[in-house]
Amino acid sequence: MKKNAVTKILAVMLVLAMMLAGCGQSADSSELADLQARIAELEEENNDLRQRLSQYETVETESQDSTEQTGNTPEETLIQLPVETEDVAVSDNNVDEEPQDEDKMQIVVFGDSIWDGSRDDSGIAQQVANYMNADVYNCAIGGTTASLKEYEDPNRFEGWTSCSLIGMINIMKGEVSTDILGDYMARGVMERVDFSNVDCFILAYGMNDYLSGAPISYDDQKPLDPRGYAGALRFAVDAIRNQYGDDIKILIVSPNYAQFYKDGRYETDGNMRNNGYGTLYNYAQAAESVATSENTLYVDAYNTMGIDAYTAEEYLEDGIHLSEEGRALYAKAIASCLKYGKPGQVSGNSYYY
Repeated sequence: MKKNAVTKILAVMLVLAMMLAGCGQSADSSELADLQARIAELEEENNDLRQRLSQYETVETESQDSTEQTGNTPEETLIQLPVETEDVAVSDNNVDEEPQDEDKMQIVVFGDSIWDGSRDDSGIAQQVANYMNADVYNCAIGGTTASLKEYEDPNRFEGWTSCSLIGMINIMKGEVSTDILGDYMARGVMERVDFSNVDCFILAYGMNDYLSGAPISYDDQKPLDPRGYAGALRFAVDAIRNQYGDDIKILIVSPNYAQFYKDGRYETDGNMRNNGYGTLYNYAQAAESVATSENTLYVDAYNTMGIDAYTAEEYLEDGIHLSEEGRALYAKAIASCLKYGKPGQVSGNSYYY
């Protein structure tokens, strides 16, 4: 573009020069002076354009050299296309796997299949984490009890195998290895938890203690004897407070209401069936008694959560385990208690949600 402009100016200057020569003596002095002035202006403009053309050629040469060295065209060097980013998919176990955030409430759950059965977004742990903006470490194991078997000694750690609540407490204290948990998902969770940063422990047992015929109290003269359901809860509360202080928050959750079927037909429910040491309702009462005497938070999942004979079809999927709607109700009650509950008092509904 600039080279064309210079060429045009030179052509104009040539024509003017020819006119000046052709005019010779015939041109008057005024016309001659005008032509000479015009030629001078064109020469000045021509010199200016030559200088600018020289600078352009220098820049163009440098750009070509740079292109040869980098292998990029000038357009590739100057233009950067925006990079699209994808949202990171959240795994269904992130509630357990994420590193601890000290700004969030740290909650550890010891429990049975009510918590362990669903570890996706509809699971109780994930929902509580969302309600509380907390890190919830779901250490629950399906099929486990709070209590020990009659032949098990809570203080004999060598050869320990029990994955009960007392087993989890012994792992927490460092007395027993997580190896006893085998392939349970709770093993990896337990290994990631920094228990010194935990703000709250949730103890949610009772259904399997009842179904297995474990006594509510093994020895009335020894209230902390973990071979009974109530004694195991007291033993755990005492161990947690001894380890982390009396200010640590502890929430005890009773077993939920349940119905029992035989040959596909309804037979009875937790209010009626006695498995040797009382009904399921009696185990729920025992959990309340421990929470009241030990001054812990308490959620009554049996009597006040809203799961009963009239709502069982909606909230229970097999008479015992919670449906998706049941898990939602349960999670709201837990979060409500954590936010608004008072130690030693009964909670259990989702009034605040």
